[in-house]
Amino acid sequence: MEIHGTRFGVLEFKDEEVIILNEGLLGFPLSRRFLLFPYGQDSSFFWLQSVDEPEIAFIVINPFDFFGDMEFVILDADAEAIGCPSGEEVEIFTLVTIPEGRPEEMRTNLAGPVVVNTVNRMGRQILIKEYSPRQPLIPQDLRQTYMQEREAEKRRQGHQEARRRIRRGEKMMPQRMAAAG
Repeated sequence: MEIHGTRFGVLEFKDEEVIILNEGLLGFPLSRRFLLFPYGQDSSFFWLQSVDEPEIAFIVINPFDFFGDMEFVILDADAEAIGCPSGEEVEIFTLVTIPEGRPEEMRTNLAGPVVVNTVNRMGRQILIKEYSPRQPLIPQDLRQTYMQEREAEKRRQGHQEARRRIRRGEKMMPQRMAAAG
């Protein structure tokens, strides 16, 4: 099968790769079938791409990669809804929000995780009142370090681009002289 998305173009997939969320996600009730794939190589981030509405895709994380000491309690009704009698057969993902131009302020919705049965690929977004729907991913005390590293990377990229322009200019200069003479 394939979908034609606005973000990734054509995505080919097999039926057994689809995650089914019978109730959809909060605010997106029409999107019930999703694909999950890595954001990039060796990344802790993933894309949750709607099959039903190809223009909809979310960035998600496994919250335990960022918050190792947290615990989720899955109610029996939620476990039954996804056909999962034990917690060993689930993966948990939370949706990430990245404010435009301010990636240091990215946050995740720990209050509304998506729980997926890894055996039958059925999932459900559950509500957990004990956690924040806007949990920062980068702690406040590390944001300054993040911003400094980001600025240093921009400067390095700018220097590399300037060196490329200089090299291109040097190669073109003799040709211009020959043409002018």
